[in-house]
Amino acid sequence: MAEEAPFKAHEDKEAEGPLVKTYVLERFIAKFIDILIMGALFAFPTAVGPLAGTTYILISDGLKGGSIGKRIIGLKVVSLEDPTTQCDFKQSIIRNSVFAVLIVIYYILGWIPYLGKVLVFLSWVAVLGIEMVLIYTDDLGERFGDRIAGTIVVRGKNNTIE
Repeated sequence: MAEEAPFKAHEDKEAEGPLVKTYVLERFIAKFIDILIMGALFAFPTAVGPLAGTTYILISDGLKGGSIGKRIIGLKVVSLEDPTTQCDFKQSIIRNSVFAVLIVIYYILGWIPYLGKVLVFLSWVAVLGIEMVLIYTDDLGERFGDRIAGTIVVRGKNNTIE
């Protein structure tokens, strides 16, 4: 007999326990906010901006209370093994490394006139599309980064670990 997951589907609004699977839209908006913050950091001159933006996107979920976008939306990233434990910096770097790869693709291909920008845009669309499909179709709402890091995004009451 298979063990039941400790998470409830998002349709069950009155789920027992503090952890509830999130909606795709909630996660999309939270990540969009984080990408806006990353973009603002990129505006700093010289190499400081890109380094700060990339660092933020990599470690953001390991910050106390989670990333700024997730805090605003009311989400948190927790360890799948122990849902009472917040995602640490190592897990955050692992789960968000796909976005760092996209930044590297930007720097490698972005210099090519016209075609480079198109390829970078298509790579972002492809990755975000695949991640959203995984979030939507997975029973626990895990995207690729969550699967390799052993994490899950849940709704958090007052953004604290219960």
